[in-house]
Formats: sequence, structure tokens, C-alpha cells
Amino acid sequence: MQHDLSPLIPKLVAARAAPWQPGRPTKLEHYITERLDGVHSRRWIDDVQLDVAIHTAEVFGAMAMRGPQGDLKGISVDERREHAHLGAEVLIKGPAAIKDFLRTHIGHGRRGNDYHTAFGRAFNEFYFRKDQPAYRPICAVLAEYVGETFRFTGQEKVFGIRTRGVEPKTLRSLCNRHGIGMKITVQVLKAQYGFGVGTGASSEVDPDLIADLAPKLKDLLNAQDAARHLGVSVDVVRGLIGDGLLVPDYRFNDRMVGFSAATLESFLDDWCSAGKPPSGGQAIRTPIQTVARANRVRVSRLLIAARAVGGALYRDRRKRGLTGVTVSHSCMAALVEQAKTDAGKAGLS
Repeated sequence: MQHDLSPLIPKLVAARAAPWQPGRPTKLEHYITERLDGVHSRRWIDDVQLDVAIHTAEVFGAMAMRGPQGDLKGISVDERREHAHLGAEVLIKGPAAIKDFLRTHIGHGRRGNDYHTAFGRAFNEFYFRKDQPAYRPICAVLAEYVGETFRFTGQEKVFGIRTRGVEPKTLRSLCNRHGIGMKITVQVLKAQYGFGVGTGASSEVDPDLIADLAPKLKDLLNAQDAARHLGVSVDVVRGLIGDGLLVPDYRFNDRMVGFSAATLESFLDDWCSAGKPPSGGQAIRTPIQTVARANRVRVSRLLIAARAVGGALYRDRRKRGLTGVTVSHSCMAALVEQAKTDAGKAGLS
């Protein structure tokens, strides 16, 4: 007959650590006796103020027994002594053992950047004592562990000590660091480097790869963002590119292109009149995109025809991109006819 031995496994693991037995002096009590007797063994903990060592041992022990989020209230005397025993074993071994302990019981948090949550209830035990000089050695080790384990950009004060975290490797953080657009970066990674469909803001990417791409992608907008900047659809942008009115700053392949905001503004200045519309109100002019849809003509062909007709377009700079470009009613018929004639000559529908 087989028996399920799984409930015994935690007890067997705990037995290897020589657990403290009630009625016997704890590891912390042994240490306190040594300190009071003037014994100094040149250990790291010997330079920590005794009351700070006692408090830290109790917090670490509670963390080990109850977890970082465990409630520290309602602890019995025997439980407190057991916590202190476990915590003292860690402290006496020094900073390296403390970091190993934290690595076991805290790790790197849920998302790798929120050490406040990862420390749980133990966070406040040290945070609100960080300005006390006696807690400086303990806080220094905790801050060093956070800096070696958690991701955050630049420096920030951790338990009162300025600390630099592990540089984030997520795509969003790398794009922000280099000042490049995330959408166009994702497209380039997928098209040229074989990244999967699921590549997104939280994906971890090789920082050197993004650093190499950054000069090419600096301040560039992809076709979708360029269309949004101009206030038109992507199809209109592709028509402008196809007819040679809008030239990309960078072309990665036949479909993937990049534009700077300056290039888009230069296009508007070159192809759209900046003059004021004649008096008479809105009734005398119609948005160019409305004219294009009503007459089944590309916006790009209307812009080209406007140069031949002359005086047909007006641009309201208060509106975004091509949404502020209108056609004068007095020139509309001639403009449409010219555009269709040019399209016919070019073999366009």
C-alpha cells in the first residue's frame, strides 16, 4: 500500500536548517549575549547597532515564515523568538547571505520594477527608519540588492540611498531612451529581423540592436502615423508617395517607409497654398478630400492639377495637415477636369 509522502517534504526541508526548538536559546539570543559580553568577531553584523540588528532579524524571520505580504500583527512570543532565530542566522553571515535571502523570499517582483510591492509589509519597516543613521548599514544592503535586481531607468533613492537599477530591456523603455517611435521600430523588427507577431511594448529586446537602429529611426513616423499627422488615410499617403509628391526620409522596403515631421510640413508648404481664402465664408470652398471622394480622383492628382490651374487651393493652418486644405468653388470644375485629364494620360483610374 502506497502512502502520499508529499505533506512530509516541507518538514524534511525545514529539518535540514536545524530549526530552533522552544525552550532553547535562539541564534539571536546567543548573539546578543556575545555582544553584551564584549565579543567582537569582526563580522559585518558586529558594526550594526544592536537594537537595529534585533529588529531586522525579527522582520527577516517573519518574512521567511509568513511571506513578504504576511500580517505582522498578533505574533506570539514563541513565534517572535522563532522569527528572530531565522533572521539572525541570515544577518550573522553578512551582506551576501542577506541578498541570497532576499532573492529567495522577494525575488524581482511581479514585473521586475516594483520593489515596494515586492518587499510587502517589510518595506515600511525600513523605509520609515531610513533617515536614522543606525539603519544605514541595513538600508545600504537592501538598496544594493534592489539596484542589482530591479529594473528602473536612471537613479532614484531606495531606502534613502541613491541607487541605479538594472537598465530596462523592454521595447518601450529602449525606444524612449533613444527617442524613436515604437510603432515603426516594431515594424522594422518584424520585417527585417524576423521578430514574432507578438512583439510589443513589454517585449525584451537586445539593447545593442535598438542602439544600431536608432540613428535610422530617430524622429521617424511610419506610414500610419504620417497619415494621422496629415489627417488622411494611409491609402492617401500611399497615393502621395506613388505620385512622387511625398518622398520618405527613409525606405526600409517597398512598403515600409519613415517620415520626419519636418518632411510632412515641407510637403504641405510645397503643394498647398498658404494664402488666405477670399471673403465669403465656408460656402465658397470645400475640403480637398471631399472633392476627391465626390469625383473619384486621388488627392495627389488634385494637388498636381492645382499647379496647372493656379489659385485653386487654400490652407487653414489652424487645422491638421490636409484637413485644412480646401478647394475654391470658382476653380473646382477646372481643377477636377485637369486632374482627370492628367490621370487619363498617366493611365490611372
